[in-house]
Amino acid sequence: MKINEKYQGECVDLNHQGVGVVKIEGFPVFVENMLVGETAQIKIQKVEKSYAYGVVTKFLQLSENRVAPICPTYSECGGCNLMHLDYPKQLDFKVKMAYETFKRIGHLSDVKINRIIGMEEPYYYRNKVQIPFGVENEEIICGFYKKKSHKIISLNKCFIQPIEATEITKSIRAMAKELGISGYNEKDNKGILRHVLIRKTYDNNYMVVIITNGKNVEQKYELARMIVEKYPFVKSIIQNINKEPFNIILGKKSIILYGKDYLTDVICGLKFNLSYNAFFQTNHIQTEKLYQQVMDYAKIDDKDVVVDAYCGVGTIGIILAKKAYKVYGIEIVEEAVNNAIENAKLNNIKNIDFILGKAEEEIFKLENVNVDVMVMDPPRKGCELSLLNAIKNKKVPRVVYVSCNVATLARDLEVLSSDYNIKDVTLIDMFPHTSEVETVVLLERIIEK
Repeated sequence: MKINEKYQGECVDLNHQGVGVVKIEGFPVFVENMLVGETAQIKIQKVEKSYAYGVVTKFLQLSENRVAPICPTYSECGGCNLMHLDYPKQLDFKVKMAYETFKRIGHLSDVKINRIIGMEEPYYYRNKVQIPFGVENEEIICGFYKKKSHKIISLNKCFIQPIEATEITKSIRAMAKELGISGYNEKDNKGILRHVLIRKTYDNNYMVVIITNGKNVEQKYELARMIVEKYPFVKSIIQNINKEPFNIILGKKSIILYGKDYLTDVICGLKFNLSYNAFFQTNHIQTEKLYQQVMDYAKIDDKDVVVDAYCGVGTIGIILAKKAYKVYGIEIVEEAVNNAIENAKLNNIKNIDFILGKAEEEIFKLENVNVDVMVMDPPRKGCELSLLNAIKNKKVPRVVYVSCNVATLARDLEVLSSDYNIKDVTLIDMFPHTSEVETVVLLERIIEK
């Protein structure tokens, strides 16, 4: 098999990223935008030792599960990758992907997935967006990166972020042009406006963060005034300064241009103050369902002591503290811990302590604490092995594991499976039209006989 050769083939499966798998004389070729059962003429683009990549040049037979993407730039934009698949079938794909990952990586063939919770309206769901700005033909542009590149596709519409967020971003582009604020050119690290980050609360209040290549932007207060005048629901505007010639979006310094440096959101009836860089689930509707599932699995009563590892700004721990005897939240980011402490005060929750440090280290300092329930929501890389061993050593009766990465989850569950039964698994579709899925797992300690 060689580059630019053409073949006819049938898609027999989707990989974990939703890319079609075509077997040509037994050799797997990964082809984007193909669905199971479809046949097409395929041009080979790249060949590796055990697989290849191809692109469809002509469809010969289409799947009955294929739908026309609502987004006009879907074929170019890298924001979504499953919009061509009927939404109920997207959910089926995620269940199948999770099963296969548990088996392949975790060697967990007996895991049962209880259900996947989808959305009734799987559009406009993101409450946080980050839009890159740049320069094209000496004009300021903004949009999303083209697939597998840093070329910006001009933003006109987006169907997974709020309509208001799109309109604010487009207006900032026009305002910046009017004020003479240049777009950022990452090739030579010149230009001013790098990104715009937008947060939205449940009651449609907005925060706008303008990320600039340097502090001294003469027109920044005028830009803030223009934004608020046109969009009075924008309650906070912040300038973040990032002069580093890297792909990291946020810098370490910021200036408040308007309002406060946080927004107040509500989850499960509790209030949370969120700074611009605080981690918070990006889908409000599904987050409520996610946290309700955590509570259902945890089965906490007023005698239980709970540890919330990787607690962030304290959302899960504070929610659980309403029913628990005592909660300990552990988090490595100091600003998040400070936010968590304030959030507990905001909700008059007094039976929760927040600990700054690594979960795998701080858990050992609770040696005199009998932990009844362990809840953990780690980053994509999953848990440290030392934390998993600590859970086993402390013989925690119930563990609720929340994960945004099924692969690292499966790896960690295999470690815990020597001491714990995997009682139930629920998937939450936090990210419709993408191949990502959130997973909640209930583990119960195997009673020694």
